[in-house]
Amino acid sequence: MKAFTAYLTESIKTYEFRIRIAGELTEDITNKIKQVLETYKLDSISKPKRLPIHESPEFPSLGPVEVNIIDISLCYPCTDAQVRALIVEGGCAAASCIRVTPTNSPYESAMAGLEQSNLQKSGESVLATPEMLTKKTGELAGDARVGDLMKELAGLRKYEYANAAGGKTPAGKTTNSTPISNTSPMGSVASKFPVTPAGKGR
Repeated sequence: MKAFTAYLTESIKTYEFRIRIAGELTEDITNKIKQVLETYKLDSISKPKRLPIHESPEFPSLGPVEVNIIDISLCYPCTDAQVRALIVEGGCAAASCIRVTPTNSPYESAMAGLEQSNLQKSGESVLATPEMLTKKTGELAGDARVGDLMKELAGLRKYEYANAAGGKTPAGKTTNSTPISNTSPMGSVASKFPVTPAGKGR
């Protein structure tokens, strides 16, 4: 049996984000970012990676600007919006100059050129891949689809339980199932009077 510390170590999960800050990033601002990120228990932070001055798609309104990239890892659960708001409220940078995205987000995959559409061979059309090919219209709808649909439904029946727990539920009883006599309650039965012993009556 594993020790408790082993289970605790395996259950630790980190939350990784990539921070992009437009403009010059001094050492004081970097230290301030570290301080505010301690709110979510900062696990690790990379040194700022400075990109050359260019028009960045993340900051289209700023024009040509220097962009600094910082990768962080946090121990407490949080979202990219919470991290961005924390940095802005800490006075590290203006809200228009910060963009925070999860490291494993589709946006980062697209920036790295690893999105699904880029995994095909060079010169091969994405629409020609087997995953993108569709069946004929008649195979998806209409009368031709009825037979295939019935076969699929018949195949699903094997997953039903043969005998439910407790057996079959008996049918409920109603007043219709109670026996009814054919004699009328009015006048069909003679009234019975008590018989008094002789000599004691008045």
